[in-house]
Amino acid sequence: MSRFSRRDFIIKTPAVVMAAAVSVELLHATENGQIDSVPSTKKGHEIRSMYPSTLDGIILRSPGGNLAISLGVDPVGRLSYSIAEGDIEVLDSSPLGLRVDGVDLGEGAKITGRAVVREIDEAYSIFGNHSQARNRAKEAVIPMKTSGKRFSLIVRAYDDGAAVRYILPEGARHIESDSTGWQLPEKTGRVVWSEYDPAYEGLSHATALAGIPQDRPVMAPITFEVEHHYLSISEADCESFSDMSIKRRGNLLQATFPLEPKGWDTQSTIVDARPNVLHGNYMGQLASPWRTTVVARDLTALVNSDLLTNLSPPPAQDMDFAWVKPGRALWSWWSVGNPPYDELETWYDAAAKLMWEYYLIDDGWIAWGRSGKDRWAMLKDISDYGKSVGVKTLVWGQYTEMPNPKARRAWLENAKAAGVEGVKLDFPPPASASCINWWYMGTLQDCAELRLLVNFHGSVKPTGMERTYPNSFTREAVRGDEYHMSRYKRIAPLEQDVTLPFARLLAGAGDITPVMMNPTELSTAGFTWPHEFAQAIVALSPVTAFADHYKYYLDSPLKDLFREIPTVWDETLVLSCTDIGQVVAYARRKDDSWWIGVMNGGKERNIEISLDFLDKPGHGTLVYDDASRDAAVERRERMVKSTDVLALKLRPAGGFVARITPQATRDSKPS
Repeated sequence: MSRFSRRDFIIKTPAVVMAAAVSVELLHATENGQIDSVPSTKKGHEIRSMYPSTLDGIILRSPGGNLAISLGVDPVGRLSYSIAEGDIEVLDSSPLGLRVDGVDLGEGAKITGRAVVREIDEAYSIFGNHSQARNRAKEAVIPMKTSGKRFSLIVRAYDDGAAVRYILPEGARHIESDSTGWQLPEKTGRVVWSEYDPAYEGLSHATALAGIPQDRPVMAPITFEVEHHYLSISEADCESFSDMSIKRRGNLLQATFPLEPKGWDTQSTIVDARPNVLHGNYMGQLASPWRTTVVARDLTALVNSDLLTNLSPPPAQDMDFAWVKPGRALWSWWSVGNPPYDELETWYDAAAKLMWEYYLIDDGWIAWGRSGKDRWAMLKDISDYGKSVGVKTLVWGQYTEMPNPKARRAWLENAKAAGVEGVKLDFPPPASASCINWWYMGTLQDCAELRLLVNFHGSVKPTGMERTYPNSFTREAVRGDEYHMSRYKRIAPLEQDVTLPFARLLAGAGDITPVMMNPTELSTAGFTWPHEFAQAIVALSPVTAFADHYKYYLDSPLKDLFREIPTVWDETLVLSCTDIGQVVAYARRKDDSWWIGVMNGGKERNIEISLDFLDKPGHGTLVYDDASRDAAVERRERMVKSTDVLALKLRPAGGFVARITPQATRDSKPS
């Protein structure tokens, strides 16, 4: 269908308004459209405005011209949008609106003034699937009015997606619900979604659209296939709104707030009112988060999309995050609980032998105490020991010790004084609008000021704010290896690892605490060592806390790989053998070394991996499943080149790992 005559849009004779200097095409159905120059407020951001008399037929194209977001009014008078990529309409006419103080902003809305269009083009560094992000988009700010309430609809078009948000009416008091939705086309294929859980620890599934429960909340992101495209929907820059979940009604996926079904008062959400804490403002006015749609032609483009971080604000100009360093963390809780204080030095020594950067002290430390020393003094002592062997300290804390901004700040200052590098904060209240403001935004600001890394556990999903606060290096909000523990009688389903990368992990880094090596734990589901190691390659977490006891890593035939495994990457490819929900295969590059991680689901299969991404021949360490044992590997060392194709036979719950370096400059045997 032509993007100039979509169904469900009222189209009159279009007038084409173009400004070559701005490289913007904006079509609208009006006879008196005009475009005027508006001074640019930021270098690299060109701005123009137009004055259409009706919204019907406005089309905003992405900078590359491949993606178009169309705005209009549907047959029942609802403000709507659709998305096309190339000649394919990947999202049908979908509702827009936000119910504020009894008025749905999407019903009967009219344009009231100049629609300002700006072009955004900037680059920034990230810790992620690649090291540099480019924020290149066109944004339209459209002033509107309905039922006496003035607001603005903000629309952005990227080459890899689109987003909308609302600037609220002045004096808005109560947010009731969100009418924004995503109308999936009839040709929608497989859908990847996660069960409802406020802490995002529900299972992930790959099913037909009908597999999503009707009229019950599930968790974002949701990913789906449409005519050789992959779309993923979520939210970005959530600073003072309740966490968004999704409800299905037929083919419509609609935003919903299950944690606050009756809504919330805007003023009561501002618990941490300090001016340097983000409060959900955009252009100086209170705004909703972005409602986002990634559009990708393949899985590599899907995984590499920076849409959520692009839509989030850059760091404050007075903030310096050069001190933030990614790395690997040794951790005891999963394997042995909390070791006695007198044994902690052995854990730090083990981290040093593994050449890992961090040791994470978990919950047992809150009961520390000795004659003449409280827990903070003891934490300082062990942190100092860690520094003496080159290992920095991360420490666990919980909401009950910091139930308000003042108590939180005091706790964090104590942690900083004790010499720790970062904190893992657990068991927060549900992610209501007020919690998002004071627990998440306030904590991020405090930790940035104190130069502390922060890992939220039991938490809400990320929404791109790791761009604003690079010290937010990972968070849980995920069902990871903590859900495979024999002492809690938990066994992970084989489908979780091969579905999760295209569900929750598309929202941002996830602390899945990967790589269990204990043979007893492996045997309950049949996971293999290569499968487990591949978790650390596939699941992004700039500071990765490894699950198991250090003895399994130090005594492993993969010890050299554990010493070298990166946690952030310069390039990421999703390999063509990947089949969502069945098998996942990533190739990631850090500097001049490539790492391949493959995880198989519940069925034996044969796959092939082409090494055509290699620029030149290299030395390959290839790690295969052992034919008969979970806790063993078959390791091969050989030269590989771009014309090679690796043929793999994967066991159920099996995997494969490769490290490819430019040349054999090291002893390839584990030391």
